[in-house]
Amino acid sequence: MKRATQFSIPLLLPLVVTAFLVTSCDTTPRERKEKVADELGKLDEKANEAAVKTKDELKEAGRALARQRAERKEREARGTVAGKQAQMERELLGEYSTLSQVPANSLRDAYVYFLQQVRNRKDVWTSEDWDYANAIYKRLNEREKALHDDIILRHATKIKALQAEYVALENQADLKDYQRIKKEQ
Repeated sequence: MKRATQFSIPLLLPLVVTAFLVTSCDTTPRERKEKVADELGKLDEKANEAAVKTKDELKEAGRALARQRAERKEREARGTVAGKQAQMERELLGEYSTLSQVPANSLRDAYVYFLQQVRNRKDVWTSEDWDYANAIYKRLNEREKALHDDIILRHATKIKALQAEYVALENQADLKDYQRIKKEQ
């Protein structure tokens, strides 16, 4: 989004000077002043148009974000479906679905498997699917915290990288959802 404040004096000065120089040879001082005033008026008009457009875009974005929040609250109020949660855990964690039994030396592999599944499914997931994935991701992180002192450094580093990737994928999904809402408005 462009902001109206981008039309600052240092940017406008070369335009005004150019307009002045182009007309200065064969004009009177009064004509030059009028030409400069006209050019400044045009620039003010463009700045005002940009400011109005920016305000409208900001209002539209605010409405889209409010709707996105409302949809999220509605999903949270409905809660999870037990069968769906268990199914997602099996799909996203595979053999690591019983997280309480995953030892420290296998936690890295659980994250790797989880992220592979997320990468494979992310393009077809709904917001509700992401809610389930987030709940599983949260439980995976809780297990990592519980075992943190027993995880070797190279595994801990890989886990941090996978956590960062998951957050990026989730943010991408949120942006996609926001764009969908904005398009529907």
